[in-house]
Amino acid sequence: MQVDSIGVNIKSFKYGDYISNNSVRPNFINKLNNSVVSDCFIKSSDVPSSKNLYNVISFTGVDGKGKVKQRGMLFNISNLPATRSYCGQFLDPETDKFIDFLQKSKQTHWIMNPLFAVGDDLCPYNASGRFSKNIYLVNLNELVKPEYGGLLKKSELPDDVTPLSFTLQMLQAQKNPRFEKAYDRFLKLDSNHPLKLEYKNFVKENGKLWLNTYAAYNGISSKYGDNWHDWPIKYQTLPEDAQNSGLSLNKMLSELLDEDFGKSEQRKVIKQVELYKFEQFLFDKQFKQFKEELDEKGINLILDLAIGVNPNGVDVWANKDMFLLNDKFYPEKVSGCPPEAAYPRTQVWGHALYDYDSPKFWEYQEASIRKLINEGDLRLDHFVGYINRAEIPTEYETPDGRILKGDEIFAPVEKGGMGKAFFEPDWIVRIDKKTNSKGENMFELFKRVAKEEGKKPEDSYVLEDFGPLAETKAYQDFKKHFGKDFISQRIPIAMGIGENLSEEQNINNLSYPANLKKQSNIAVLTGNHDLPPLKDYVDLLLDNLSEDMDSNSSPALFKQFCEEELNLTEEEMQDRDLVFKELMKWHYTQDNIKQVQTTLQDALGIYYRPNIPGYWNGMNDKYLMKTTPEALLPYWSRVFPKGFLDRVNKSGINPGYKDLADDYVKMMNDLYESSDVE
Repeated sequence: MQVDSIGVNIKSFKYGDYISNNSVRPNFINKLNNSVVSDCFIKSSDVPSSKNLYNVISFTGVDGKGKVKQRGMLFNISNLPATRSYCGQFLDPETDKFIDFLQKSKQTHWIMNPLFAVGDDLCPYNASGRFSKNIYLVNLNELVKPEYGGLLKKSELPDDVTPLSFTLQMLQAQKNPRFEKAYDRFLKLDSNHPLKLEYKNFVKENGKLWLNTYAAYNGISSKYGDNWHDWPIKYQTLPEDAQNSGLSLNKMLSELLDEDFGKSEQRKVIKQVELYKFEQFLFDKQFKQFKEELDEKGINLILDLAIGVNPNGVDVWANKDMFLLNDKFYPEKVSGCPPEAAYPRTQVWGHALYDYDSPKFWEYQEASIRKLINEGDLRLDHFVGYINRAEIPTEYETPDGRILKGDEIFAPVEKGGMGKAFFEPDWIVRIDKKTNSKGENMFELFKRVAKEEGKKPEDSYVLEDFGPLAETKAYQDFKKHFGKDFISQRIPIAMGIGENLSEEQNINNLSYPANLKKQSNIAVLTGNHDLPPLKDYVDLLLDNLSEDMDSNSSPALFKQFCEEELNLTEEEMQDRDLVFKELMKWHYTQDNIKQVQTTLQDALGIYYRPNIPGYWNGMNDKYLMKTTPEALLPYWSRVFPKGFLDRVNKSGINPGYKDLADDYVKMMNDLYESSDVE
């Protein structure tokens, strides 16, 4: 049975009778305000007929050929359809089709969200550690091949069924038993089998660095759960105890398990330890093959690196002395961000804070960056956290002597909290002057590691650098000393215009079009995984055009941009598809822009949003920066059905986008003739 859908059935989440339709813009988006639905959910009664959804047109207005040398597309591999898998995977025919689309559309980079292992919250930005990878991207179909020793039979592969949406538990049920079966057969392979030799090299290269520790953590988690704070104390302190005793981690773990449970249970847990290594080996092997395919097509990877890790995860368990923890191993302060224009409340991310005075931290930082930079170029998420970081307390004493903990601190004042926008100035701490034993600060470390791995720092690191929030003395110092060494991201043009800034504020708005032209070594976004699609911004600006509008209003400024930069007449501005597509083309024709980062939804010109940051508990408050499975549903839903790049018909539950994909390919080929492409 083959089932595909662009919809997400969210009735089970009790958010009302809504469906996710990523092809149609809700015509009531401005009326939602604090409604319980987001801008990617619309009532089925509001969906217009499919024949009116698209009006594919040619690109005409902007002068000049393509000039931007680096062109990347953001689309997480988990969003792709796949054969016998609930989520996208390596070496799949659907993945191959997407790579071909990237090549045909003259892309130089595939941009992805983090590939780290995910927990129940499904969030790749809340990783347990920096080394463990998402094994559900492994393609089980490959294990049938002789190269893998026939570890699985075709009859043992999952059914090729694609549900409307799925959970981590569904992925585990689909793939984990088959990983176990494959591992049992792997053990029986001849010791000289090429796969066994590859595995031996993988363990040798990674064992001491991270694999042994992570595998032990996985084994204990199979017995006690994956929050190590809930384990018996002797397992909580196992890494330190093993180091102090001179025993290996595995040896000491085996002894503890034997004492507590006996030989039979000990063997079960140790098998989980070894199974973990095997699963990570499969990821590594298939990822390298995937990378080779990209290299053959001339496409580089940009991978996202979250700034911190989960305090309940493996990195903190294994390296307590490089984090700021209390005597019970809990963080007294966690990561976050102060209120700002886009999110006018304190964001509490909850990552454990690194101890920059710990030599071990600098060793860990260098080792993890060195490994990651060899997997792809790196986007440093919220990079200003390496300059001025927010140290948000997990416990706060109010002026009247009350003790508030965690979320209680930012609860509404009428409920006893300090309010959503509460933030103490001294929670911002400057850390850019912290150095390692070589006297390097963090950015000098990044530069050296890239160079030692044969890469140019100015091409290898992309900074999430969106401007006003980071405009501190420390930030200005960074730009002066390191601005040329890193690529700085800029928010979408339509968003930069659409912020309703004053004329004075626009002078310092890095993403304002006139200011963009004065900068170099920048990557301009058309969108990203957090933002609504570019079409939404364009529509909202055009919706508010009027004869009596303020000349400094966002719609007026956008109208001016359309006239002066896109060369559009007022009559042409009535055609929203034309405005959108000329705006897309504009990005690629700028002399000074180093890199354009678009998204699949913007390339196709559809209304799709990969995730909705900051929603929780029914999505009632979109500014409470908590990650939840509900908010990340589209990461784990069949939004794009099989063959979506091959079919034109957009009706029914298996929509095709071939005409839109072909239109984008044509635009890029017109802009970048073969002789012009570098």
